[in-house]
Order: sequence, then C-alpha cells, then structure tokens
Amino acid sequence: MTSIGVAVLSYTVPALRSYDDVRRNYLRIADLVVGMARGEPGMDLIVFPEYGTHGYAAVPRVPGRDARGLTGPGRDLVAGEDVAILARACHTAGVWGVFSVSGGCCRPDDGDHAVVLVDDRGRVALRHGRRAGVVGAGTAEVVRGPGGLLTGLTVGADDGVPGPGCHTRGAELLVRYQTAPGVPAADQVAAARTAAWMGGCYVVAAHPAGRVGPTRWSGHSVIVGPDGRTLGQCGSEEYEFQYAELSVDALRSARAGRRRAERALREHAHAS
Repeated sequence: MTSIGVAVLSYTVPALRSYDDVRRNYLRIADLVVGMARGEPGMDLIVFPEYGTHGYAAVPRVPGRDARGLTGPGRDLVAGEDVAILARACHTAGVWGVFSVSGGCCRPDDGDHAVVLVDDRGRVALRHGRRAGVVGAGTAEVVRGPGGLLTGLTVGADDGVPGPGCHTRGAELLVRYQTAPGVPAADQVAAARTAAWMGGCYVVAAHPAGRVGPTRWSGHSVIVGPDGRTLGQCGSEEYEFQYAELSVDALRSARAGRRRAERALREHAHAS
C-alpha cells in the first residue's frame, strides 16, 4: 500500500528586527528541514506555518520604502534567496516542503500571504498567494505532489470564494493556511476538518504557536483525513510537530466509493 509521511510544525512567528535576523531565520528553517528528515526517515513532506519565514507585520507596507520595523539596508536581503535556500534544503533532505514567503514586514518585492510548494529535487512546484485584505486569489491550481497526490495550496478565505478552487479541481492533499492572531484553536481545527470532509481529501493546516509582543498565536497545527478525522494534532507549545502516514490507496478507494454512493443517490432520485 502506497503511503506518504507528512509532518506539520507549529513554528513560532519570529520577532525580526533586522534583515540579518530575516536571513538567520530562513537559514534556521533550512537546517530544521534537513534535521527533521534525518530524524523521521519516512517523512516525504514538511509544512511550516504562515509568517514563519519573514515574520508578521500588523502595519501595512509603505510602497517604495524599507519594511517598517526593520533596520539595515534592504538591498542586503536578496530577492528570492529565501526560496533558493529552502529549496536547496529540500533537495539535500530529499523531501517536499511548504513554506510561507509572505511579504508583510520584510519582503517588499513579494506579494502578501504567498506560499510555495517545493519538491524533493529543490524545484518550486507550486506558488500561491493573495494580497492583504483581498479575499481569494483567483483560480487555485493543483499539481502532482508527494506520492503522486494531487496537491493544492489555499490561503485565508480562498476556499470560500465562488468559482473553481482546489476541491473542484480534484485536490487529494490540501495544505490550508488560515492563520490569524487570536483565533481560537478549536475554530481553526474545526475549519480544517470541515475542509477535509467537504473535499474528500487530506488536509494539513499549519498554525504558529507562542506570543510575539501583544500578538498571540494558538498553535494546534493539524493533519486531517478525508472523513474529517484528526490524524495528528499539535498542542499550543512552540515548535511542536506532528507526523502522520497518509495512505494514497485508501484515499482513492474512499473517494471512488463516495462517487459511487453519490451516483446511486442521483439515480434513485431520478427514478423516483
């Protein structure tokens, strides 16, 4: 039976005060990818929370100026260097990874709330994002991800937007970002379970944990099965992670059975 190992990490949103802090943080994340792959030899995919790479900015950016709250020349932060380093870590570890590369406080060259899926060869397989304050991000794409699963990324309220989304495009594995400070953990977990059941897919929802100044993050990153059952869930501790084996064959068998049941119901209703 084909299965993939998935880890989700409640990484703490970093308090970044300089561009050097930003670089040190994504180098640390790269080290974590390699280290966790060695510690979990069956791991195929690792997912980090939104805002984990570049931090969180409660204030909007000012176009044409350095990011607020950071010191040091912006030119020292090379555009795309973060993705290149994280991609190299995935290649070294032989795993897939999903990372936040959000703009917010320190990426004036990038869109807000952007996330990337990097494959085990160090290539960006999928990039998805939305602008701050904008609901939805257009059509959500899916790609062949780890284990051949059709994989999609959603950010914020993407999956509540009318039109073709990851679910209707057949996503079998959905990495769902719904991060917001102060949101109760129970609500975030319930939303992930609902998305999994509605889409008949695996859902991985990564939530940061801990506190940065007045901002508190709930943690409780979760991995959910296609029936809405929780397969692994973190608590509220910082840097806590959960690992689960996701069966590719069981998922596709369950989805085929669901389609047969739905077809039978439609035929019964038509006959009546």
